Amino acid sequence: MSEKFIISIMSRDRVGIIYEVSQALSELGGNIADVRQSVLNGYFTMILLAAFPSEVNQRAIERKLAEVDARSETPIESVVRPAEPETIAAFAPLPKDSYVLTAIGTDQPGIVATVASFCVRHQINIFDLSTTVSHGDYVMILRIDLRGCPNPVREVRQDLQTFAARAGLKMTLQHHDIFRAVNEINLPVSRPEKPQ
Repeated sequence: MSEKFIISIMSRDRVGIIYEVSQALSELGGNIADVRQSVLNGYFTMILLAAFPSEVNQRAIERKLAEVDARSETPIESVVRPAEPETIAAFAPLPKDSYVLTAIGTDQPGIVATVASFCVRHQINIFDLSTTVSHGDYVMILRIDLRGCPNPVREVRQDLQTFAARAGLKMTLQHHDIFRAVNEINLPVSRPEKPQ
């Protein structure tokens, strides 16, 4: 039997944080199943799902990460929470109704809330969001789940165009598989020739 925990980590970015955290978890017998990590304006952030032997509880993990913080040259903040099995089951693997919503507009306060309001109105769950500012434009990429949306995708797309025009945004909705195919570059892999 194993127990699964969601662990979030934040620190000022530097070399070695991933090693220090993952090594500490492995010393407890932890098996990291999924990780999302990013650096935002000099701050390292990571959230991970890990499974531990049944004798390892939340307090043991918290104490181990506190040891990592005590040895660290930068403060490491961590939060540990038991993972709810029904939540994990609902989001793995990627839902078949997974779509990618992109939004581009002038960088200004409230743009994230504006785009999120469209999702709320259609009962669309956002499960991944990344943003960047480029040449004065605010670019958002959202991975969304349409399983709870009561309307067909065709109607959502029509409403999206009306919404985008009113909000002064350029927005597109694509199925995740199409978005990935269009945006990923598959480099050819050179293979050694077989001897004749």
